Amino acid sequence: MEKTKPLIGVTAHFSTENDYSWLRPVYYDAINKVGGAAVIIPITDEESVYDDIIERCDGILLTGGADVDPHRYGEDIKVFNGEISPIRDKVELYLARRAVELNKPLLGICRGIQVINVALGGTLYQDIHAQIKDRELMQHFQKAPRWYPTHKILIEKGSHVFNAFGKTEAWVNSFHHQAIKDVAPGFRVTSHSTDGLIESIENDSLKFAVGVQWHPEAMWGKDEEYLGLFRLFVGHCRVK
Repeated sequence: MEKTKPLIGVTAHFSTENDYSWLRPVYYDAINKVGGAAVIIPITDEESVYDDIIERCDGILLTGGADVDPHRYGEDIKVFNGEISPIRDKVELYLARRAVELNKPLLGICRGIQVINVALGGTLYQDIHAQIKDRELMQHFQKAPRWYPTHKILIEKGSHVFNAFGKTEAWVNSFHHQAIKDVAPGFRVTSHSTDGLIESIENDSLKFAVGVQWHPEAMWGKDEEYLGLFRLFVGHCRVK
């Protein structure tokens, strides 16, 4: 029996209006199921708290949620941008940058991939359907159960995402109206949807820095294939 499980900090949602945090159990249940020990990171303005948290954690998981404030990547907010959470932006952008600085394993899901990209110098489409006009897009905010895969992604061989799935094509779910536009320096695209949207990014110079646009945490309860990414992430968190 493993004596010490890797400690994984998992970010929470935050309601500015009601001043409370919450998180779906499927995120931390996935981490715990593959051998990690998940802890939920609280929302606070005290940056010193996050310095302590990230020093003690073996990895950081950035979860889904509201849109990133476009001012964070140098744009004015457009009418089609969604809800933003300033305090959550502050917390997660800081955690993403510190994780990269310290070379701590970092996994971002949906909003999380967007946070990683913005934190390290990339940009986003504030709304894919309003801003992408050179091709027809598929439905990226599905009208189906959260666990149900609705579209295919094409995966680069040799990537972490490839290693998680063990194949160059996979089916995923989709709950987003934003996506990566300009990829952050140091990161590369490792999968995309068949209509050309970026579905995952990775940084090969770091121990593990991966963002995915889909929600594997919502899928693994029906199909444990989707635990592969969490298993790979936690495995890298064990390596000192």
